Amino acid sequence: MAHSLQLSALALATLVVACGESTSSRQGDQFGQPSTPPSTSFDQNQMLESMTDNVILPTFSEFANLTQTLDNSIGSYCSALSGSYADALAQAQTDWQATMTVWQMAELMQIGPLLENDGSLRNKIYSWPNVSTCAVDQDIVLAEQPGYDVAARTSTRKGLDALEYLLFNNNLDHTCTVFGTEPEGWNSRTEDDRRIARCEFAQLLSEDLNANASELLAAWQGTNGYAAILKNAGSAGSPFADVHEAVNDVSDSLFYTDKQTKDAKLATPVGLFANDCGLSPCAQNTESQFAFHSFENIAANLEALLQLYMGGEDGDIGFKDYLLDVGDSETAERMQAEIEEALAMTKAMDRNLKQLLEDDPEQVEQLHAEIKDVTDIMKNDFIQSLALELPATSAGDND
Repeated sequence: MAHSLQLSALALATLVVACGESTSSRQGDQFGQPSTPPSTSFDQNQMLESMTDNVILPTFSEFANLTQTLDNSIGSYCSALSGSYADALAQAQTDWQATMTVWQMAELMQIGPLLENDGSLRNKIYSWPNVSTCAVDQDIVLAEQPGYDVAARTSTRKGLDALEYLLFNNNLDHTCTVFGTEPEGWNSRTEDDRRIARCEFAQLLSEDLNANASELLAAWQGTNGYAAILKNAGSAGSPFADVHEAVNDVSDSLFYTDKQTKDAKLATPVGLFANDCGLSPCAQNTESQFAFHSFENIAANLEALLQLYMGGEDGDIGFKDYLLDVGDSETAERMQAEIEEALAMTKAMDRNLKQLLEDDPEQVEQLHAEIKDVTDIMKNDFIQSLALELPATSAGDND
């Protein structure tokens, strides 16, 4: 039966809070207050350089390379449709998974170019939780018309989320349920015709994805790129008043773990927040509806959090070193341990999120609680010891 996946409940979940988690209408005590850096000789510019060169730039570079690989594999899949195509499809799906995993790390690096124009570039790459399979179905047909320009289309019609639908959904019927929105004549086409049309559209989307990934990487590279701006924060001509302001921007990006990883990806589908099923476990509110990649996405979020916290590999400089320098070794060690524990629990899940919501939602609640242990530290000891501000999205609640 045709169905439409429009995850508006995830936006609603930020407004309606169910039992099991508490909230407040007042902003947090740390939100909006001027942050005076702690008295220390710690080199914050060196920390920004370490995180930029060892974590952020390598992530964006790998993502750009993987989008090219994905584009190539989708091209091979389309070429194979005239004969045996199972292996080519499997390779395209594998390449999508690899690309998505790296992007999920980049989700915690939403600073500078990814925030400009209300996150326009980010949304072109991955618009979740604002997705619509019906919009994708419509554009498959529209793309067959002269003058179609995928670059000019809205974000819900393209990106990694649209590619997931095109590569992993075996049902070839359209998903539009509102009268008048269905692509005309689509369901009456043969299966082969629909499969070819979907693949040709996926090829357009993968080319667009690669172009946007290349744009992101270019925005960070070069003498005037954002990497140089971030590493030279606080110097003459810098857009940052001081280096601590830039550190606060990086800190803000880590709080994706709070409102997205913890709340939207776990609390909402398990029913701690209102969802499309009320306050019950609801598989239709999971992030990855077709590839069942939700836990892999969460693991990548936590891996990025850990890497930014550490500044890269051993010997690099990150937030942990900053905490140690200001004398808060207890928070420094505890935060690392909690991140690693949450990451290990996520990787140990033996079923996908949809299956666990149906069979054992308590496991999902346990993972949510584990990640909450991390974000509780972030909202309190972490920002207080380093004199950082809470981002507006996390201020005013204790969930």
